[in-house]
Amino acid sequence: MLKICVQTGGSGYNPYDPAPGFAMLKKCGFDSVDYNTGYLLPGSAITKGPLTEFFDQDKEGILAHFAPIKAAAEENGIDFSQMHAPFPVWVKDKEDVNAYMITVVEKLCRVCAFLGCPALVVHPISRTLKEDEISTNFALYRALIPVAKETGVKICLENMFVNFNGHMLEGSCADAAEVCNYIDTLNAEAGADCFGYCLDVGHANLMGKNLRRFVRALGHRLTVLHIHENNGILDQHLAPYTQTAVSTTKNAMDWEGFLLGLREIGYKGDLSFETFHATDLTPAPLRPAILTYIAAIGRYWADRITAE
Repeated sequence: MLKICVQTGGSGYNPYDPAPGFAMLKKCGFDSVDYNTGYLLPGSAITKGPLTEFFDQDKEGILAHFAPIKAAAEENGIDFSQMHAPFPVWVKDKEDVNAYMITVVEKLCRVCAFLGCPALVVHPISRTLKEDEISTNFALYRALIPVAKETGVKICLENMFVNFNGHMLEGSCADAAEVCNYIDTLNAEAGADCFGYCLDVGHANLMGKNLRRFVRALGHRLTVLHIHENNGILDQHLAPYTQTAVSTTKNAMDWEGFLLGLREIGYKGDLSFETFHATDLTPAPLRPAILTYIAAIGRYWADRITAE
């Protein structure tokens, strides 16, 4: 049975009082979480400063923060299926920040190992010139090979988009052939299966991707998912089956093609929902209801993907 997972961000989970949040997610029907670490190092601090001091600590200090989180998850029967690193991990003309972010990701790989979390999503970098983008990303991920091999945590690249003058355009790793080249090249250089792919289906929908074809092209490289819905225009992060395509009454996402693709490649990972706007836009007393609905979608999908 495929595990059903949800992003901690926007779910009502409080990292400084983790037990109630994990208990609520378990009651709603989730098996595991995509653990977001942005609260430890917000993106605004990375791009504009000042950097927070959390990651200046040694391994023991950082693990001390995660020890009660691990205990609360275990107490409530919640696993960690993936972790989301702070982003961006590279900023143009800020080499000191970029070097620091490598150490942040290295420390988070060790946190993942401590939590029993098998995958860490590290956003690739989108740049104006493709040749600059490719060289930047290869340098970034090559620097992470030693810690990936040391910890056994798989580094996952995600399909990105960019907003250019109000238009959504493909960002780094949004093309299946491109990302397959990244992953295959990096794993060959590492001599180990250190890198995989995080398919964000909402991002793919913004780019008009055929989800079944995309999943089939990824094949065994597909490691984790970010599942959410949008109307094809905005990155809305809503629950599946809640949006119609523009100027139609049809569903905005080809969920049937997505499920067929996962079934055809024999997908064995978790079904992880990144539906934070479905929850954080909902009054707090109603959040468990919408989370229960999202988990029910996951169970329905898992049965269809794995049916004999």
